[in-house]
Amino acid sequence: MTSPSPLTERIQNPELLAKVVPAEQAVLHVADGNTVAISGFTKSGEPKTFFPALARHLARSAPTTRLTLLSGASLSEDVEGPMAPFIAKRGPYMSSSASRRRIHAGEMDFTDVHLSAFARNLMYGFYGDIDVAVVEVSRIRPDGSVVLTSSVGISAEALARARKVILEVNTSVPDYTGFHDIVLPAVHPHVGWPLPLVNVRDRIGTPYVEFDTRKVVAVVESRTPDYPVPFKAADDTDRRIARNVVDFLLRCRDEYHWGKRLPPIQSGVGNVANAIIGELYDSPFQKIRFWTEVFQDGMLRYVEDDAKFEYASATAVSFSAEGRQKFQQLFERAKDRLVLRPMWLSNSPEIISRLFVIAMNTPIEVDIYGHVNSTHIDGSRIVNGLGGSGDFFRNAYLSIVHTPSVRRLKDGRTVSCVMPYVRHIDHTEHDIKCVVTEHGYALNLDIRSPRRRAVDIIERCAHPYFQPLLHAYLDMAGPGDEPRATDMKALEGWWRDYDAACRAFPQGT
Repeated sequence: MTSPSPLTERIQNPELLAKVVPAEQAVLHVADGNTVAISGFTKSGEPKTFFPALARHLARSAPTTRLTLLSGASLSEDVEGPMAPFIAKRGPYMSSSASRRRIHAGEMDFTDVHLSAFARNLMYGFYGDIDVAVVEVSRIRPDGSVVLTSSVGISAEALARARKVILEVNTSVPDYTGFHDIVLPAVHPHVGWPLPLVNVRDRIGTPYVEFDTRKVVAVVESRTPDYPVPFKAADDTDRRIARNVVDFLLRCRDEYHWGKRLPPIQSGVGNVANAIIGELYDSPFQKIRFWTEVFQDGMLRYVEDDAKFEYASATAVSFSAEGRQKFQQLFERAKDRLVLRPMWLSNSPEIISRLFVIAMNTPIEVDIYGHVNSTHIDGSRIVNGLGGSGDFFRNAYLSIVHTPSVRRLKDGRTVSCVMPYVRHIDHTEHDIKCVVTEHGYALNLDIRSPRRRAVDIIERCAHPYFQPLLHAYLDMAGPGDEPRATDMKALEGWWRDYDAACRAFPQGT
């Protein structure tokens, strides 16, 4: 691992070294009504010194300030939470409890956008001018170009589009020189040529970000490492889901003649995703490749195994505290096996399709017809943004949605994650080829009616306790291509029975 370095060693450009100021001075460049675009993706590579300082400044001196905040994906609560009262508009993704409360109260406008589209829209100017870009970097090179840290997200686009730039040089993290592959999307009327990328390990850009350094108004030092991502060890349900996913992939290997060569894998974040990555490690597949958004804990063991692992492409690395320590130990080795790209490229529909990527993500719920809700509880209470799941599900070679069959709520009820219909649709049944729970998997690969698919999902994926209720709904819905129950009295009775079943769910089942 490259050790942390003094600020003077990390800033090799004398003109930018002369612009180093305390964060408390740099925050004065942000004004009411500004649009601020920042680095950061899944709590990695975010401005961890500047943003808390900005929140303190606004709370003390300008409490009525309202900003538009654009980032790659989620920020840590330590960074976004204190800023939430001053954010009037937010996009394209968030998972902050503070922002969530303001969104539900109608105090913050949130726009949920496919990540591959958001970065391009930013370059097109659809979101207006970017007043200030705040980007965490690990090095400023002699010519003023910068080496990013643990994520890319929209950092390159922010530096390109912003009127003013504030660089946060993090001396507590290793020098990430060599990890990145930076390419900006084409902007009309310029022609966007096909990207010459045909393998996961291909590099087509530069390992640094070039931009107009005359826009830099301040440089701030940070000594705060990325905040760790909460991580729980896989439980029995996670492991059973993982085994079912791998069983499905082994079936596809035999049916579609893959041999030992598994197509590249995209894996969402979380405990189920890490369990699947662990189960894949113990599978017969060799030389596994990842084309994904986040390189996370479960993937670290692959870095040490040349037989099991070939290469990974992501837009961020995001780890638990233990995972970060392991990554630091493997830092130099990982540099030869991992590339970090802008999110418009990591989530590019063209590349996902070209590389035959297998997409796997965990939703909030699915329904008996295969529609998927990834973002909203009860149809209106947002939990988080859509992220890149739509980019991958729509364009993947195989799209796998995996979820526990039931979920325990804080009020004591146990609800089914397989429902008659999802109350918010993020992904239609057209995008999903396989639904997996701990009980089994149901396919949407061949030609069959929605009703037949519904029976499969109920019988193979739903919890046995809820299966009779789901069959009763399907019978009540009657005939049709994708029937919905329309008798309001009967439907109200079904929901009463369902709610009673949720309250009476036998724990330990």
